[in-house]
Amino acid sequence: MMELLGMMPRKIALGGRYSRDFFNRYGDLRHIRRLRFWPLNKVLIEKYEFNEKDANDMTDFLVPILDFVPEKRPTAAQCLLHPWISSGPCLLEPSMPSCQNEALEGVNSEKKGGEKDEREAMEIGIGNIAINADSKAVKDSPSGSKFSKTGIASSAR
Repeated sequence: MMELLGMMPRKIALGGRYSRDFFNRYGDLRHIRRLRFWPLNKVLIEKYEFNEKDANDMTDFLVPILDFVPEKRPTAAQCLLHPWISSGPCLLEPSMPSCQNEALEGVNSEKKGGEKDEREAMEIGIGNIAINADSKAVKDSPSGSKFSKTGIASSAR
């Protein structure tokens, strides 16, 4: 994590039960002398062949979540509001030369048609199910199922 995010704050490094086994009194690693810093966006671009925009967008979402200081991390609700999540589905594929892209367009359009049909079938299949915290167990359901149309009931209630 330190190679991706930078040096860990001293207070965090020395705060754990076994921290003295891994860190010296200055918060530096004991057994690793030289770290090779490689920021997450560069890892995504160079190792996983993401295009620069996708790598930067994903990095903008992930780096705050990985913050060393737990109090500085965003909540789940804040994460859901991030543009990278709320912008909708996006296919993150490795970048490739345009000639390969054109050759794969025909194959991808056939796949997308099948995926769309599957997605629509799934939406129809789960269309009347809503999950909420107020749901109660359905005791006398005709099918004997523990699921109701207003929520998923737990067997402990």
